[in-house]
Amino acid sequence: MNRFPILAVLLMGGFFFMAAGCASDPNIEGAKLDLQNQDYDRALQNIEEALARNPENAEAYYLRGQILQVQAEDVNDAEQSADLIERMMEAYQRAVEFDPGLENDINERLRLAYFNTFRSAIQAFNRASDDPDEYNTAAALFGLAGDIQPDSASAFVNRAFALLNAGRQDEAIEPLEQAIEKGDTQKNTFLFLGDIYTRQGEHQRALDIFEQAIEIFPEDPDIQAQLMNAYVQTGQVDEALAQYREAVQNNPNDALIRYNLGSLLLEAEEYDDAIEHLSRAVEIEPEYANAQYNLGAAYVNQAVDLNERIGEMDDELRAERDNLSDAEIEAREEEMLALAQDRRELFAAAVGPLETAKSLMEASGDDPSGVCRALFSAYVQTNQQAQAESIAECAGYEDVDMN
Repeated sequence: MNRFPILAVLLMGGFFFMAAGCASDPNIEGAKLDLQNQDYDRALQNIEEALARNPENAEAYYLRGQILQVQAEDVNDAEQSADLIERMMEAYQRAVEFDPGLENDINERLRLAYFNTFRSAIQAFNRASDDPDEYNTAAALFGLAGDIQPDSASAFVNRAFALLNAGRQDEAIEPLEQAIEKGDTQKNTFLFLGDIYTRQGEHQRALDIFEQAIEIFPEDPDIQAQLMNAYVQTGQVDEALAQYREAVQNNPNDALIRYNLGSLLLEAEEYDDAIEHLSRAVEIEPEYANAQYNLGAAYVNQAVDLNERIGEMDDELRAERDNLSDAEIEAREEEMLALAQDRRELFAAAVGPLETAKSLMEASGDDPSGVCRALFSAYVQTNQQAQAESIAECAGYEDVDMN
């Protein structure tokens, strides 16, 4: 499995304790000594006794937070660490409630807790190269880091990458959304979130994400391609065409962009423009099988449209013949003959790219049956009976009477 990128972060080491001041509560002093001696259970017991006497003792809550913070640093179990950090944050919050003057010191401690938790998450992520289950540990730890510093986009985006590597795609949506809300502007954050939405069929949500991304990366080809696809998926073909035409101007020798624009024009039945861009795509990349196929299909579809027009003109002539002069009848018949010649030339033009597409698909192991059906029609319409018979089975027409 490919490993997704992870952000670098400035890590802070060491830990600092509240400066010892004058305290009248012997349990507070005892808790400080217990903390220095790493006797955490006894330290917490002293805190509980201090709070039993004074439930509004801000210093007791502050010291409880420190004790729990040190404990969280010493455990390796993510679930246990999460419990300790949750209790730590609650203790710090109560301390600030009873003494707002502690807020700056507590914010410093929370920043340290964030950096240490983030560091542990990175270490777990790196261990996952040998033990993939560590991606789950990393995801949990990055989640804790986000709990400690809710405004940290890095914690959320890296949690998402850990979840993606762990195969938990759906769960990665929320942290990716949160990362963007917190100001993350990495290209991959938008691409991964938009891709998940697209896979889930949430095309409008994908479009919203890629429209945000294009504002940040107006010339990025990956973002442009995803945005154009999102327009197509949401039925906004005109917007997609406008984006592709701009992309072609910026990248005239990009075969993929030419192919996408040509294919979209083909779907919109703008055959002349479709042929122009698809022809350029195969000129740039002759072994582009799909581009060869769609180029041939553009010729065939345009020929079919001409055939329908000829049929309509013939029906009109039959209905109106008695009211037309000989000159008018002759003019209409000549027009139909000219269109019939154009039709034959279009079918003939389709043969080359369709034959190339068939060969390329067969060589790569892809199913060429769609190409064969289009090629069969082109052979028949250009009186190449032997060639048509040779691919009748591939086209699924082996039972068709060629006589």
